[in-house]
Amino acid sequence: MEIEDIIKNDKIFQIVAFFKNVRSNFLPGKHEIKEGMGINDLIKALTSPPKADEEKVIILEGATNIDIALKLEESGVLTKEEFFNGLEKLKNNQEILNKYEFIDPRTFNHGQKEILQGYLFPDSYRFYKETDFDHIIIKMLDNFNNKVYKPLKEKINSNDHSFYEVLTLSSIVEKEMNEDRNRRLAADVFWNRLEINLALQSDATVNYILNTKKLQPTFKDTRTSSPYNTYMNPGLPPGPINSPSYSSIDATLDPIENDYYYFLVTPDGENLFSKTFEEHNAKKRQYWGD
Repeated sequence: MEIEDIIKNDKIFQIVAFFKNVRSNFLPGKHEIKEGMGINDLIKALTSPPKADEEKVIILEGATNIDIALKLEESGVLTKEEFFNGLEKLKNNQEILNKYEFIDPRTFNHGQKEILQGYLFPDSYRFYKETDFDHIIIKMLDNFNNKVYKPLKEKINSNDHSFYEVLTLSSIVEKEMNEDRNRRLAADVFWNRLEINLALQSDATVNYILNTKKLQPTFKDTRTSSPYNTYMNPGLPPGPINSPSYSSIDATLDPIENDYYYFLVTPDGENLFSKTFEEHNAKKRQYWGD
């Protein structure tokens, strides 16, 4: 609402301000003003400290902690260094951690850049410029609690896997699939592979290690040494590789049961599922060559 829309008679406003001796007390900046305000209320609003500037910060689905840190820095909210230093100190901040039953202690066993990765829910936020880390992290964790953990609590409690394992696999599903049905199919493929101790062989984990976005990593890429490399290490990676969407988390909790063990993405982005290694390799040769 513009101030011109509120002041119906500027001359009367100036006279009242003169007799109240407040003409020099008006403060520049953003003030909360509403239609229908009387002159006295308007003067009180305009002579009160202005609202601090807020920045809209959009965290995309599948964002890593590094992506989030860069976004906050770009918006003038918090520097990258302040963000990661805050994550490091958070492990000793029981006042904050005790608020959230969903936080698994394992999130603090990894490198600084992976602390709380997966829990920082992708969404549109508003933060004050140059705010403190605690304010940001509480806002994001509250959001995760309200939009993910509480709505999915029943599914989480009835699942055979820990929520941290679900969140970790969800972050892989997030990068592997972009449609809800395929996410639910892929989630079951991964659970099937885990059940028989077959390596997940997720390209998403290789891309995470190398900070790339390849549809088909090279053989050399898949040999990169890292605990997050699911080609070289059986089972799940140590923790989430990004902050997944609600859709990916829900899909991982409620997959579509199937007897597939393999899938690949074509150069056009289509997802093809296979039951056997031979069938999978035939499709791979067809779309990607030898």
